Amino acid sequence: MTFPWRIWVLLVTLACAFITAFGMQTGLVKTWWPVAGLWAAACWASFGLSVWAAGCLLVLGVLMDFMTESPIGAWSLALLSAYGVALVAWDRQPPVPVYVAEAVAVLGGMVAAALALMAAGGIAGYPGLSRAGFLSDFFVTILLYPAVRFVLIPASIRGARR
Repeated sequence: MTFPWRIWVLLVTLACAFITAFGMQTGLVKTWWPVAGLWAAACWASFGLSVWAAGCLLVLGVLMDFMTESPIGAWSLALLSAYGVALVAWDRQPPVPVYVAEAVAVLGGMVAAALALMAAGGIAGYPGLSRAGFLSDFFVTILLYPAVRFVLIPASIRGARR
């Protein structure tokens, strides 16, 4: 990853943190709010394996742990699991169309993140994290992904991955 892409990844990480923090405001508690870190995990996998992207997802996960009062490491595990599934989807062996890879990256990433959050919540003894309270947020995240991916994945990468 070149230096400009590293700056881009940092800026997207900050934007994801601000989107998450905005959704955590008192007046928005009952509102369905997207999980922006999962967008980043699904999109950054299109670049290929990157320690820089994984490190930013790790830091973003710790920030999300503090914001949501989750056990430390729960969201980091969820985001890295989603990133791993998305990497496998973007590998495309045998070759499949791009839209199939993107669908598997997003949906598979959501399932991996949900399983990771349930496991972390069960181990830590947080019953609120173990139940499916994030289903509506995951649904909004999936619905907004087609629009967000045009911002997070540059045209040069989208064209090269076809």
